[in-house]
Amino acid sequence: FQNNGDSPFIVDNVEGGFRYPMDYNYVIQNFTSFRYGREVAPGVTQTFLYMFVPSEQLAGGSRTFSLVMSLNYRGEDGTLYTDSPFNETVSVHEVDEGFDTEIFFMYVLLAALFALLLFGAQYLLSSVVGGRKSSRKTIETGTSGGIDYDYIPKDHLTSKKAKATKRD
Repeated sequence: FQNNGDSPFIVDNVEGGFRYPMDYNYVIQNFTSFRYGREVAPGVTQTFLYMFVPSEQLAGGSRTFSLVMSLNYRGEDGTLYTDSPFNETVSVHEVDEGFDTEIFFMYVLLAALFALLLFGAQYLLSSVVGGRKSSRKTIETGTSGGIDYDYIPKDHLTSKKAKATKRD
């Protein structure tokens, strides 16, 4: 801000925003208004820092916007003035990082779907083409001729019978 006048001006605030290039009244995104309240003496040039962050949804570079910065100031008699030190058409570009997580997880999802498709195809082909050839196994139900006491020692058999008769 350069004060070429004879009296000091007080810079109240700086505000900005993106506007539609074909219609100045259509606001796409407003930025924060910074209040300064700084006096600029006659014949002095003053620089004001204004930082803003555009929305990530506006990135892509295919659309252009009008970037308008407005400087609101007043004279010592209280008259309000507005000046636009910057009013140009700009394109917002997304910073190209080396690794994009959205693309990475898309590839992971596609690999999982491909593995699921292969597993399903293998399951269907094995049941349709080959099937499972299982031989019918016989189920063992035990011996049918009674109990074989030959492998049991004789003293075990007699002691059980003797104890059983003593208790009766």
